[in-house]
Amino acid sequence: MKVSLFAFAVLLGGLVVSANAQLTLPPNPNQVSKRKLGESGGASTGTATVGVKPAGPKTIVINYVAVSPLRQWTNTEGKQMLARLLAFSAPKEGEDGPVEVIREGKVRFLLTGGKEPIDYPLTNLSQTDQIEIKSIAQAAAGGPPESPTEGEEKSDTKTTGENQTVPKNP
Repeated sequence: MKVSLFAFAVLLGGLVVSANAQLTLPPNPNQVSKRKLGESGGASTGTATVGVKPAGPKTIVINYVAVSPLRQWTNTEGKQMLARLLAFSAPKEGEDGPVEVIREGKVRFLLTGGKEPIDYPLTNLSQTDQIEIKSIAQAAAGGPPESPTEGEEKSDTKTTGENQTVPKNP
């Protein structure tokens, strides 16, 4: 019985020793640091895609429809701004429909050197500018002016039925 107890103790001791032998301790246990993201200890963690091209930057095109040339606009305080009057909305090229110049009592301007249009209260403009903008809006409500069809030339004259040419605006 002593031999078997001794053999059992040796066997048990061997298991304990072999269990301790598999445990690895860092060389400096007080200076343990965590791995940073991307450090894998030599193993590759990246992925590869074959035949896929990265998407380029997405281009967004914004078109403004100017309904007046560049000019001075005056507000009720007498201050002036150099800007173009823009439409809030207009039909696509070649389509019919109204051009919206006044929306909820505001008009839209593109100032010289500005990249973004500004919405400005119509009532803050001078009386003469308000009248002019309202007349532009009324004319624009009928849609954009027709452009000449292909083959036609722009002209300041009109032809009568008797092959006579007279000025359009005498």
